[in-house]
Amino acid sequence: MDNTILEKALGVAGFAVLVLDDTDRVIDISLPAARLFGVDQRDLIGKPVSDFLPLDPTTVGALDQTAIQPPGVVAEITARTKDNRELVVAVNAVRWTGPDGRRLTTLFVRDAALEKQAARSKHSQLVQSDNAIRGARIGVFEYDPTTDSVSVSDIWRCMLEILPDEQMDVQQEWRSRVHPDDVQIALEPISLCLEGHTERASCEYRLHSRDRSHWKWMRTDIAVAERSPTGRPSLLVGAQSDITERKATEDALRVSVEQFRSAFYNASIGKAIVEPDGRLRLANAALCDMLGYSESELTSRTFQELTHPDDLDDDLHCLKSLMEGEISSYNLEKRYYRSNGAIVWGRLSVGLVRDADGEPDHFIAQVVDITEQRRLDELKNEFVSVVSHELRTPLTSVLGALALLEFDHAQFSDEVQRLLFIAKTNGDRLHNLINDILDFQKFTAREMRFSLVDHPVARLVEDTLMANLALTDKYAIRFSPPPDHRALIGLVDPKRFHQVMANLLSNAAKFADPGSVVATTVEPDGSSIRVSVTNVGPGIPDSFRERVFRPFSQAASLSDRRSGGTGLGLSITKQIVEQMGGEIGFASALKGQTTFWFTVRRSD
Repeated sequence: MDNTILEKALGVAGFAVLVLDDTDRVIDISLPAARLFGVDQRDLIGKPVSDFLPLDPTTVGALDQTAIQPPGVVAEITARTKDNRELVVAVNAVRWTGPDGRRLTTLFVRDAALEKQAARSKHSQLVQSDNAIRGARIGVFEYDPTTDSVSVSDIWRCMLEILPDEQMDVQQEWRSRVHPDDVQIALEPISLCLEGHTERASCEYRLHSRDRSHWKWMRTDIAVAERSPTGRPSLLVGAQSDITERKATEDALRVSVEQFRSAFYNASIGKAIVEPDGRLRLANAALCDMLGYSESELTSRTFQELTHPDDLDDDLHCLKSLMEGEISSYNLEKRYYRSNGAIVWGRLSVGLVRDADGEPDHFIAQVVDITEQRRLDELKNEFVSVVSHELRTPLTSVLGALALLEFDHAQFSDEVQRLLFIAKTNGDRLHNLINDILDFQKFTAREMRFSLVDHPVARLVEDTLMANLALTDKYAIRFSPPPDHRALIGLVDPKRFHQVMANLLSNAAKFADPGSVVATTVEPDGSSIRVSVTNVGPGIPDSFRERVFRPFSQAASLSDRRSGGTGLGLSITKQIVEQMGGEIGFASALKGQTTFWFTVRRSD
C-alpha cells in the first residue's frame, strides 16, 4: 500500500501525524497536526522538525523500532505554535524504511494537556460514582454464569455483615439467609436475563440478619453486561440495596390508609370527601342511606344541589372563610334534600386538606342526622311554651290575691300569716322559674330582640347595685360600687344589661362569705369595656368549672348555700352577653376570690 495514502487516511481519521525524512525534516503532515501547531500544512514541509518541536534526534533514533512494533512514547515535549504559544504534546515515534530505501520516521502527536484534562475528568467521574455508590449504600456484584461464580464489593459484604477479609462462600451464605418463601423471587431476575427474556430485571425479598434476630428487606437490580460471540449472556452485573426502612414506611402507610378507609366507609355517621368545586369525590354508606342515594348517584352531584336554598348562603360563606385560611374548620346545622324530595336536618362539620403547595385540595365533611332531634326540640319548645303560658296567667292571679291578703295580714292568726308567707315566697319562685324558662327558650332560638344604645356603663352598674340592695341584707354582705369611669360609653341594651348584672350580683351574693364585700369594676379593654363582679367565698370546684354556663347546672357541693334557683341564670347571662357582641368568663380560687367578667362593645 502507498504510504502517502496511509498517511492521508490517518489524517482523515483525526490523527496528528508528521512524517520525517532521514534528516528529520518534515516531508508530510496531516491536517490535524497542522491545526495543532496553528500553521498551514505547506508551511512545515521541508522544515526541520526542531523548528517547532524541539525533539532530540538521538532520542528518536534510540527507539529504532519497525513499523510492525507498537509505537514508543518518546516524551512529553513543550512545543511552540506559530503565534509563539507554548504547547505541551505527547509524542509517539516509529522508525521505518520507505520504498526508496530511506529511513523515515512517523510521529504521532497528541495534546498532552487535553489528555490530562480528560484523564482527570474520567478519574473525577469514577471517584464521584464510587462515592455515590458508597453514600447510597449500594452493594455491587458480578455473576459469571459460565463458572457460576460471584464477585462482590465490600459494601455488598457489609450488607450481609461479612468482614472484608473474612473467608467464606458468599454465594452460599446469601442463599442460606434468603427467606424460604422468597428464594424463587430472589433468583428470578438472573433466570430472566440468562434466558433472554429481558436485559434488566429486579426483585425485592427478605434476608435474615447474620444473627438470625430479624428480617431485612433487600432490592436487587440485575443487567446483562457482556455476551459471548453466540449472543448468550456471559456476565451479569447487579446492585443490591437495603430497603427495610422504605418497606416499614410503606407498611405504616398501608395500615394508615386501611384504617382511614375502614373509619370512612364503616362510620355510623355520614362522611364525604368533597372537591373544591363542590363535587362529591367519595361518600360512605351512612351518608348514602341518610340521603337515599347510591354512592354512584351521590358522587355525581354537588353539595350545592343537595342543600336547601335557605341554608346555602351560610354554608358558602363558611366555605369561603375556610379556603382563605380565616378559620380552620366550621360547624353548622343545615337542611338537605333526600332523593325523594323529603328534607332532613344534618349537623355538618367541615375541614380542609391542602396540597404540598398550600392550595385547597379537598374537604372532609361529616354529617350527623339530627332530624329526629330537631323534631323533639320543637315538641319540647312547644310544650314548654304552652306549659309556661298556661301557668303564668293563673299564677299572676294567685300572686295578686296573696299580695292582697298579705297587705291585710293583721286580721289573720300567726299560723295563717306563716302559710301566706310560704305561699307568696313559693309563688314568687315559681314565677321567676317560668320567666327564666321563657327567656332561655327565646335566647336559645335567638328570638329575643335587643335595642342597643350608647350608655355610660358605670352608671348602669350603679343603677343595678341600687336595685339589688335587698341582697345585702339577705346575705349579710356589702356592695362596692365601681371606680368613676363615666367616660366609658358602651353600646348596650340597658334592660338586658341590668339582667346580666342582676344575675351576676345574685350569684356573687349567694356564695360570698358573710360580712364580705362584693366588688364591681368597670375598665377599658381595647375596643371593649370590661365589667367585673368579685366576691370572697368557697370558690368554684374544679369539677364544676366546665359546666358553669350550661343550662340547669348547679354545683352539688354548694347547693346548700343556694336559696332555690333554676340553674339557668348564668346560661341566660352568657347568651345575652354574646348576643350583644361581648364575651364572658370567670376566674376562681378555692376558698378565695371569684371574679365573673363580661365585655360590651365600646361606642365609637
